[in-house]
Parts: sequence; C-alpha cells; structure tokens
Amino acid sequence: MSDVFILGAGFSKAVNSLMPTMPELTVVVRKQIEKLARNAGDGFRITLPPPLSDLEDDTKALENNIELWMTYLSENQPWLDEVSNQYNQAVAGQIRRHIKCIIDARTLASMRPTKILAEEVSSRPDWLDFLIRQWHHRRATVITLNYDTLVERASLEGFIEEKIPIVIHPGNIYPPYFSSVDSRANVNIGPNPQRTFTYFKLHGSTNWHYSGRDNFYGETIYYSDVSHWRPERGRNELESLSVASDKEVLIIPPVTEKTTYFNNETVRRLWQEASAALQGAKRVFVIGYSLPISDLGMEFFLKHSLPTKDTTWYIVNTCKRVLPRYRKLLVPYQRLNSDFVCEGNPVEEFVNNYPDLP
Repeated sequence: MSDVFILGAGFSKAVNSLMPTMPELTVVVRKQIEKLARNAGDGFRITLPPPLSDLEDDTKALENNIELWMTYLSENQPWLDEVSNQYNQAVAGQIRRHIKCIIDARTLASMRPTKILAEEVSSRPDWLDFLIRQWHHRRATVITLNYDTLVERASLEGFIEEKIPIVIHPGNIYPPYFSSVDSRANVNIGPNPQRTFTYFKLHGSTNWHYSGRDNFYGETIYYSDVSHWRPERGRNELESLSVASDKEVLIIPPVTEKTTYFNNETVRRLWQEASAALQGAKRVFVIGYSLPISDLGMEFFLKHSLPTKDTTWYIVNTCKRVLPRYRKLLVPYQRLNSDFVCEGNPVEEFVNNYPDLP
C-alpha cells in the first residue's frame, strides 16, 4: 500500500507547542527587525520598506503576513528603481536568516526535558516515535513544508525492528542527489543507505546549504549533520556546520513566485519526485497543513499531482474551516476523510488509529 504524508506547520506544533505557525513566525520576525533597527544607532539599518513598514494595525493582511512579505521583497517591482529593488532583496535575505535562527532556536528549545517529580522525562512524544516506525516499516513517502529538523532528530533515536537496532540518519531519508557537507572535507560521509521512508522537504531545511546566489543552477545542495534529540547541538553537528560556514541556508520561502529557486535542477527534481510519489498514492494523509490561499505554488502542485486512481485523503487538523478547501481541491473519484479534524490533539489520535485505517 502506497502511503503519502503531507506535513504542515501544525505537525511540528503538535510535536511541541513552541514550534511557530506561519502567523506566529510573522510576529516574531517583525519584532526582531524592529529591535535591530532600534539598536543600529548610526549604523546600517535593515527595515521593512513601504508598504510593509506600517505594522501598527494587526488587521492589515499585507503588513502582517510574512508569506506576502517574501513575495513582495523577492521580486523586482516595475515601479521601483534598481537600487530599491536590490534593497528589498537584501531585506528578504535578512528575513530568511531571521526565519532560520528562530526555527533553530525553537527546535532546540522544544527538545528540553520535561521535569516531572524531579525526574527528567524526554519531551519527544511517544506518538512521534511510533509514527516514524510506521513510516519506516511501510516505506512511506513523507512530504513536508516545514524547515525544522524535528523528524531527523527523532529518527536518530532509533528503535528495534525484528531484534535489529534501526537508526535512521538524514542521509538515509533525503533524496540521494543531496550531498553531505562532510564530503567536502574528505571525511566519512555517513551511514550506508538503507531502505526506509523518503523525506521530501519542499521548502528547504535549516540544515541544507547552498551559495546564496540568485542564480545557483548546477550547484550541489549540501546537508549538514544533526544531533540526537537533545536541547543543544552535539559535536558532530557543530563540526558539520563548520564545514558549511561559507554557505547560506537553503530556505525556500512560501512565496507565490519561486522561479529563482526552481532554476536549480536539484530543487526541481525534489518537487518532481514528490509529485510522482503523490500521483501513485493509495492513501494521502495531510497533517497540520491548512492549504492557505497565499501558497498558490503548493495548491497548483497538489492539483497537478492528484492521484489518478481511487484515493482516500485523511485530513488531520484542529480547524474545520480547512475542509471546504480540500473538497474544492479533490476530484469526484477521491474521498475525503474528516474523522481527525477536531479540537484537542487530532495528530496523536490519528497516529494511534493509523495502523487500522482502511
């Protein structure tokens, strides 16, 4: 049975409430930009240009949606001169760095042990371990729109399958055309490949690296190592990051126009293989992704990639307002299951029922 999972910000939020949704990320980035501008003194200040600089009214959709910020700032606007467009793109680059720092900080903070009766208990939920084992056993395809490395770090904790210890490294779940940064230092590039689930990170990752140039066609995309589920980076991760110190983090913002990023054939292949996997799915599980109107690229991707056969889509979400969007997306021969659209903890409820679902 071919299972495909699509993970949105709500999935990471279910792992730990510290992980930000896109609206929360907008607020945090905005505050950081304001703080840096105040502290810059007479030095160079990065500020949001008009029309994004009016941030007093929280009801304004444009000023308070980081997806729309990135759309506006990343593209040349015909009413602006060349200097203004270049400034906007510099601001977009700074915002990407803010996003990376925030996601990394929240990722590490979410792995702090929970203290109960003076005993330290892992913050990693049991349902996450169980789901990763299911992904491994079923050789599932997992498509994520998240930048964080929670799944990679949880996979490194390992488990026992048929009396054999299984430890899943990033090199096992990333597509094989991504390269470890360790290969740049002529050191051991990690574990031998093993059959497990495949992890497509369509919007990039905080541990993926490239030159940072506008045109990076033909470039190798590197990934750096991650540590086990701990609230600090281990030595292996720090050493791996040092090898990539001359690189920028590859974060593909959820903008309506991603042409610059799609000029790279590795990024295109990533999306193409994810599309092919989705077209062949028998069951699709969408966890914590609300299909926002602003993410036109993802909507077109899903419409193009709809399975051609009878398929059941399981929507796992805390908000019932997402259901009409998915009903509009799907075609008549595909079924929509809304059993896990509810308040509370629908992700854990879904995972507990996953092995028995038709």
